[in-house]
Amino acid sequence: MTPAGQLATIVAMPVRLTPSPALRLLAGLAVWLALIGMLQPAAAQPAAPGASLVDERRIALVIGNAAYKHNPLDNPVNDARLIARTLTQAGFAVTLKENLDRPGLFESMRQFGDQLNENTVAVLYYAGHGMQLRDRNFMIPVEAEFRREEDILVHGVDLSLVLERMSQAKSRVNVVILDACRDNPFPGRATATQGLAQMDAPIGTVLAFATAPGKKAPDNAGGGDNSVYSAHLARHLLTRGLPVELMFKRVREGVVRETGQLQVPWEHSSLQGEFAFVPGVNASAEAPSAAQVDVELAYWNSVQSSTRADEYRSYLRQYPTGRFAELARSRLAAMAAIVSAAAPPPTAASARAELMPRVGDTWRYRISDQFRLGDLFVTARVDAVGADGVAETWTTTSDAKVRTTLVPPKAGFSALPGWDSAPPEFAPYLLQDADAPAGSLPTLGRYSRRIDSVAVPLQAQWLGEEEVVVAAGRFRALKLRLRGESSAQRGSNQKLSAEHTVWYAPGVKRIVRYEVRSHAGRTLRESTTFELTEYRLN
Repeated sequence: MTPAGQLATIVAMPVRLTPSPALRLLAGLAVWLALIGMLQPAAAQPAAPGASLVDERRIALVIGNAAYKHNPLDNPVNDARLIARTLTQAGFAVTLKENLDRPGLFESMRQFGDQLNENTVAVLYYAGHGMQLRDRNFMIPVEAEFRREEDILVHGVDLSLVLERMSQAKSRVNVVILDACRDNPFPGRATATQGLAQMDAPIGTVLAFATAPGKKAPDNAGGGDNSVYSAHLARHLLTRGLPVELMFKRVREGVVRETGQLQVPWEHSSLQGEFAFVPGVNASAEAPSAAQVDVELAYWNSVQSSTRADEYRSYLRQYPTGRFAELARSRLAAMAAIVSAAAPPPTAASARAELMPRVGDTWRYRISDQFRLGDLFVTARVDAVGADGVAETWTTTSDAKVRTTLVPPKAGFSALPGWDSAPPEFAPYLLQDADAPAGSLPTLGRYSRRIDSVAVPLQAQWLGEEEVVVAAGRFRALKLRLRGESSAQRGSNQKLSAEHTVWYAPGVKRIVRYEVRSHAGRTLRESTTFELTEYRLN
């Protein structure tokens, strides 16, 4: 059977397989301790040598095209003004453009592209007519008049131009929002396929469509001054600490509910870090309602016949514990098996090498703290691997900063710059110890963790293997416990105690769950849980 035939067979398979590292998931570190005015955080740990902290710069280009010579639209200018105001509130430097002709579109894109660099967070929002031709998407200038399909190539503005510029600039985060899936503005003249075409997002980019590829979104389905999509986008964009993927999920839920499932927004993401439009700690998610379940079903129906792995990953990013998550993981695992079937069996040396992370490997954690209402998310990405350790970049929904650090290949605690009240992560690459014989666990000794400026010695102990279930899936993990206590002050009878419990999954190459607990006497001082939600291994 050909590979294409094998993939077609996979689509129809209701099989259950072990979750595969083909999923884009991750694992992380740090969190705040914060019961305001009542609890003092653990003393800050020194950051690794060479660690750095960089602030991001936020820019946005917002375009609304409505005054078309043929088939004018009611809402795009209103939509653009609404989104521009919302992005300004979120801290973006916004450029708003209305009713642009083709030269105006090109010039706006050029000026926008000139501002991009590796430290920018860039947002492009376009509302107006959009068309696809030969799997390419075009924004339509207001003066355009097409008599045949080929005119779209000449008079439209290809969206790939701005995506290529974003890719060249290596912007940290790019968000491209296309509220442009309107009716064909030139019925009977140009015969391009309805809706917009599925596109691959360049690295570091979220592509958001107002409706699924190949579908149409009505201009005035809500009956108001704004499209249904832009109204829900503005409503959720300012939610504090909400990861961008979850923000678009909430937008989709609102649009599907309001349109009776006639319009299902769609996203494709290749983000390598964490991003929230408004940084902070997000309130804990509520239990899914019946309407949210219907939205998940509509989204699954839009991908279930796909032979593209990225579309199943897109579903899993939105619904990591959803009704069809196991099936999506099974299909991804089967697709990965086809790719690796011809690979030679591993040797001892190659098995050892497989334990090492690779450039581009990415993990994501959800971090929950008993003394803080809500969760935050962190993402770690490998930038380089060398004899002195693993260079990582860290981002979080709690702030708008990018952190880099060098993690030693030895067992011990690793901290990030600028995380003064965050418990450090213990040995994220536990099996990479160069001194440990191949196939054996590294030797663990005594470590110390500072609590209230007091060094608490911790004795490390392997507890064997254990199956653990987290948002990323079910894993066979090595369990490790670090425990110890010390006097709070010289001459004091009160004891400070700490316990760290770590579940490390070799197949993920990092920690999948990490619990931190500390006490001052009988008073609980620290209670933090790190849980793997996504990962991607190269």
